[in-house]
Amino acid sequence: SQAAAFDVPSLLMTLDRYPYGCAEQTTSRAMPLLYVNELAEGIGMASDPDLHGRIQDAIYKVLSYQASAGSFGLWGPGSGDLWLDAYVSDFLTRAREQKYDVPALAMNQALSNLQNSLGYDQDVQDRGSEIAYALYVLARNKKASIGDLRYYADTQLEAFTSPMAVAQLAASLALYGDAQRSEATFQTALRLAQAGTEYDYYRSDYGSPLRDGAAILALAAESKPVPTIVPALIKLVARERADARWTSTQDESWMLLAARALKEGNDSITLSVNGAPHSGGYSDRFGGSDIAGSPLTIANTGKTPLQAVVTTVASPVESLPTGGDGFTIDRTYYRLDGTEANVTEATQNERYVVVLKVYEQNSWPSRLLITDLLPAGFEIDNPGLVSSAKLSNFSWLAQTDAAHLEFRDDRFVAAFNPNDGDGDRNITLAYVVRAVTPGTYAHPAATVEDMYRPQYSARTATGMMEVKAP
Repeated sequence: SQAAAFDVPSLLMTLDRYPYGCAEQTTSRAMPLLYVNELAEGIGMASDPDLHGRIQDAIYKVLSYQASAGSFGLWGPGSGDLWLDAYVSDFLTRAREQKYDVPALAMNQALSNLQNSLGYDQDVQDRGSEIAYALYVLARNKKASIGDLRYYADTQLEAFTSPMAVAQLAASLALYGDAQRSEATFQTALRLAQAGTEYDYYRSDYGSPLRDGAAILALAAESKPVPTIVPALIKLVARERADARWTSTQDESWMLLAARALKEGNDSITLSVNGAPHSGGYSDRFGGSDIAGSPLTIANTGKTPLQAVVTTVASPVESLPTGGDGFTIDRTYYRLDGTEANVTEATQNERYVVVLKVYEQNSWPSRLLITDLLPAGFEIDNPGLVSSAKLSNFSWLAQTDAAHLEFRDDRFVAAFNPNDGDGDRNITLAYVVRAVTPGTYAHPAATVEDMYRPQYSARTATGMMEVKAP
């Protein structure tokens, strides 16, 4: 392709493999799929016959998170997160434009919620990201005030600290035909993204420098007329992607939307694939043994330089050690009598209390996900968190309130909404497992991650364990 940063097949695969489904993650996985067939032709991807059903299922799923007033919660019906409200409403708007079934009542409630929120939320300095996104979604639905958009662009633009927010104002102006103001505002968004100032991790809009750059590019590519900054934005996003070791669902979703900006350039690509001529971008998937036995030879037969990227998916050769950045996490097993247990040799049918202790070293509000993968010989016993109220031998174990809990066959999952930034940074969780099947098994790590700052995470050690018959 023209730019390895916009590796559409890899981005789609990574989003599809993400195993959790809050409102943001569901939206991030589904919104790019609205345009995936548009992208597929230019990169040599086959169309997905199940695509329509997957998108429709995602629409119904995010609507299950909608509260009666039209707002959305991250893990269930809720309110208080205007940026999330706008993001989900953006997806529903785009889905309705593509003729998907979006119930009119739910859509109208979502838009009314944005309008009502803007009526009293006018603190641009602290809430600019939320205000700009709400205005953009309303503009896309022809429900924004052009007077408000011009006012913000002409008199308040410096108060918006998010490059993405400034781009959303620019895109909103373009939707109302104000091309001159839109172009000038897009230029401001680019300058803000290029400024290189230290990223504000206290921002509550799920973002990163990569996400902001990709969102500006996506919004610019959709605008009519297309602003002149698109080539500079492509370079900016490619540089940010090269600097980012880890990516979030936000990064990946907006990168896919931004890839549409390269569609016309991909159409002009000419290649030779194993000696056969090929027009347009190229992508394919191989098993490791297949590519070893039948090597693939690709040559650029055009005049424009191209980039190639290979994405590999495999298990680590060696067990990963304990470690991380931004967090510490410890996992300890106890017998029901309160004594510590060594589960490298567990006894069949015995129950154990798993205690996870997490400490967050950073002070900004964060959305945390704690995951404990179970050894294959264990299963969760009576799903539910336990505390001193349930276990008499664990008087020191406090009750912890999580935003979301999952007790799956293969893992325990707990999610936490942002704290106020100055509270207790310690989290203690406990649940009960039972050793059920004799055998020797891998013992996966327990992990904690900041879902939208994925460079901050930690894990316990991995190892081996055995379940023995009594």
